[in-house]
Formats: sequence, C-alpha cells, structure tokens
Amino acid sequence: MTTSPRKPTVLNTTVLSNFSHVDSVELLVDLPRIVTVDAVRDELEDGTNTHPYLERALARLGEEITVIVPSSSVTALEETLLETLDPGEAQALAVAEVSDGLIVTDDGDARATANQRQVDLTGSIGLLVRFVEDGHLSPDTADEYLTRWIDEAGFRSPARDFDVFLDE
Repeated sequence: MTTSPRKPTVLNTTVLSNFSHVDSVELLVDLPRIVTVDAVRDELEDGTNTHPYLERALARLGEEITVIVPSSSVTALEETLLETLDPGEAQALAVAEVSDGLIVTDDGDARATANQRQVDLTGSIGLLVRFVEDGHLSPDTADEYLTRWIDEAGFRSPARDFDVFLDE
C-alpha cells in the first residue's frame, strides 16, 4: 500500500464488481493513476462468499491496482462522509476529493455527494463509453456487458441499450 498520486482515478466497489462480473477487470488496469482504498478491498473480500467472481478484482489489487493508505486529511473527510455514505464510498470519495481526482462509482448517494462537493466522477457506463471510444471494446461487447449487469447483477441503468450512451 502507498499514498495516493495526484489526480488519481479512484475505483469504488460497484465498478470493480461490475467489471469482475463480466471477467474484464483488465480493462480497468490501464486507467490513469488507478487506485482503490482499503474499505473497498474489505467490501470485495466480504462479498466473495456470495459472489465468487469478486476474486477476479481482488487478484488485481496490489501491483496492478494500487490500494492506498489514506492520509490524515483523507481520514478526517472520510469521517464526515460516513454520516451519509457506506465505508467504501466514503473513503474512495474522500481520496478523490483530497487528491483532486476522479471517483468511479455507480452508487447513487456517492454520486450525489460527489456532485455536491464538485468532485469529478464517472461510473461503469461512463467507462464502457470510454473503452468503446478508445477502441478497447466494441459497441456490441459493451452492450453485452450492460445487459449482463442489468439481468444478472441487478445493475440499475437509465437505459438497456448501450448505443443510447454513445449518442450523448
């Protein structure tokens, strides 16, 4: 574990879970200054009994996706955020805010809080769009991932058809 780089891309549990579900965590590894936090690792570990695919994300933590040690300023902000967010969301958002980074989450409360606090954010669908635009995924594969997240993992999406997101 290490300290956060400046302007990190901070992954939350939901995004790691989604990409694990479709066996595509490797797509996340090449994001700029990619990190996650202890609380997210704990949530992933806690979920492996009922969702064994989370092992795919855990296997990437460490060398490929850095797990950072929160600084004292992150810990102070995290305490405030814990009043309304779960531990993984609070710690990830605190790291993103203190480090002027990007939080990657699908959690509605975390997204609302990030918007209120003017922290840059995206989510699983935003990453799919990026991966299609960068040529790492075909639109058909992205659509398949979205469909599987919705049908198999209970993901809540504003649309079932991935093409809608490419037009935005």
